[in-house]
Amino acid sequence: MVKCDNCGITIPEGMESCPNCGKPTPIKADEDQEVQSDENQKAESNESQEIKTEEEQNSSEQTLTRTCKNCGARIYSDNIICPLCGNRLDEEYEEEEELKCEKCGTQIPENTLFCPTCGTKVNNQKDTGYSREYSTNINDNIKTREESNPSIGKKINLVSIIIPAVIALIMSIVLSIIGVWLELSWYAYIIAIIISVGFCAAPIDNEINATISGFIVGLFLGILESPLFGVVYGSFAAELYEYYVGTHLITLIILGVVVAFLSNMFLKKPVTNIVTKIKKMM
Repeated sequence: MVKCDNCGITIPEGMESCPNCGKPTPIKADEDQEVQSDENQKAESNESQEIKTEEEQNSSEQTLTRTCKNCGARIYSDNIICPLCGNRLDEEYEEEEELKCEKCGTQIPENTLFCPTCGTKVNNQKDTGYSREYSTNINDNIKTREESNPSIGKKINLVSIIIPAVIALIMSIVLSIIGVWLELSWYAYIIAIIISVGFCAAPIDNEINATISGFIVGLFLGILESPLFGVVYGSFAAELYEYYVGTHLITLIILGVVVAFLSNMFLKKPVTNIVTKIKKMM
């Protein structure tokens, strides 16, 4: 049995309020408080679970995409301070923004020089150590390749061509006259080309200049073939020589080019040593 707190009469069991004053029974009030307390606890529990779920979701959305440059620890992308060494990361990564191609809008991977979609050069790429080193290596390789394999235009040097060609031409003329006087016929010009061009073209700086020098000597000696024969035996003999033997202009040009190229490729060192000794003796 329960008594009413307000009027003091006894309230029969099963009644929810006092029949005299209408006040709720104490047990019902306690039950209501307990029910309300249970509801509050459930609400608080649900709220804490929601908060925990949000935190877990946020933590799951975080990815270990950054590396501390001080200690090398892998950290979450939104961390400002390294949890291992305490190094501030906002200053290190403040410039780490995703690059996009100015032409097609494709995201550019880190340390990429050209857009993987359209091939446009990345002008706004940050200067990283890798890209700088990579670009430096490329430039060094290109420079080394150009120095080791210069173009034909850069190889040609008129001074290296004309001086040896003039000396070789004078030598070939003298040797041709001697050979014609020894009755070697037109073979005298072949011997003159081999000796003069082979000796003078070998020390030239490269095979291009040597080949041009041999071409010049063969050309002029072929033009002078009949006149040189006339120097030894007279003009009438020169006419007969040209009529019966003919000229060998093309043959002498080809011979001069071949001899100059081969001597420059294979006889450069020994002939250069001979020339050096001759200069010291003079």
